[in-house]
Amino acid sequence: MAAVNEISKNARTNILAKLKAQVAGADYDKLPEEPKFTYPEIKQVDSVAKFIENLEMNHAEIVKVTIKNVASVIDDELKKRNIGQLLYGENGQYSAILESYFNNDVKDGAGVQLEKYDFLLTDNKERLFDHCPASFTSSKCSIAATGTIVLWPTVAEPRTLSLVPPVHFVLVDAQNMVSDFATLIKTQQWKDKLPTNALLISGPSKTADIQQTLAYGAHGPKELIVLLLNS
Repeated sequence: MAAVNEISKNARTNILAKLKAQVAGADYDKLPEEPKFTYPEIKQVDSVAKFIENLEMNHAEIVKVTIKNVASVIDDELKKRNIGQLLYGENGQYSAILESYFNNDVKDGAGVQLEKYDFLLTDNKERLFDHCPASFTSSKCSIAATGTIVLWPTVAEPRTLSLVPPVHFVLVDAQNMVSDFATLIKTQQWKDKLPTNALLISGPSKTADIQQTLAYGAHGPKELIVLLLNS
């Protein structure tokens, strides 16, 4: 991390030096030092509450679950929305739980059809964008200070699984929650182990492109349903 900070500092110094050379008469030595930003310290006991608060502010829905009832909770949420289909990664971390519930006529689970994400996007764009109303993914970890969920897409759970369907169910294990982003990249050694693709999700899709008014659900998932485990 020290090496990364030093590189960033040198790059900033070089950019400022070039700007100073182009502007005559300015006394840049009188400028105040750039303040250092740090997140307020969050006690572990308050992390989950802060995480939920931030997500709800960003229009996400949070449902506390257990491993035993997670599939039935998804079933109930799908029925509330009159959705009978769920896209999932066949070899995902929790795929066996979904298959056991929905494919074995457990309770009313037979009403939902599981669809494996085992096809190529290039040949199935219409199928993914027009005929997959909901999806399920696991997550890598979460950040309490910003209400952020971290996904590391894999072959088992590609990134479009969480970015395209209108309703996204994501399972978040509270035991993998950290206080802030700085702690995350330090404890997980992102400078050495950063994946080729990482997603940071803090709510359903939103945009302010239209008349600078923030609107939710403009593109990508219109609903984010966070299944909070071990909370």
